Amino acid sequence: MNKKQMLKEQKRLKQERKDAAKMFNDDKEVYNVFKIALGVILFIGLAFVIINILNGTWNLFSFENYNTQIDSKMVMVGNMFNKEDGEYLVLAYDMSEDNNTYYAALTENYYGTKKLYYLDLSSGFNEGVLSDKSVISNDLSKLKLTSPTLLEIKKDSITKSYTTEKEITDYFMSQK
Repeated sequence: MNKKQMLKEQKRLKQERKDAAKMFNDDKEVYNVFKIALGVILFIGLAFVIINILNGTWNLFSFENYNTQIDSKMVMVGNMFNKEDGEYLVLAYDMSEDNNTYYAALTENYYGTKKLYYLDLSSGFNEGVLSDKSVISNDLSKLKLTSPTLLEIKKDSITKSYTTEKEITDYFMSQK
């Protein structure tokens, strides 16, 4: 190789190194721009959260919105016979329907001797017992209820049932 070709080769290698260094620096610049953009987004998000907490828009430290109480008057079909009361009533109806307020008002002033429990037939836990025709049985696998149904239970067995709205209304009106 002559001297002229060597100088040309060195010049070409030098230019390749410059181009490689420039590409490497371009990648660093893109990475730095990405870090800056991410930092700006996080700063704006953090400022938004802090402003909402300070203004009271978000109340993160309060449990007002959470229902932490368990309603002791609600039963499921599976534990309907497991109550400690000797005699008690179970009012089963679809609590998602409009008649929810009717039965709440009907039973609001019930002060009878038998404790009253509620069974929500719209609940997924109780949907297997909902039927078009009532089959009153002490065997839970055979029990089928229509909405509404009032059951009188005594010592793990159903002693009486009321399956129409009129019968249920008459029962509660006679207890006042």
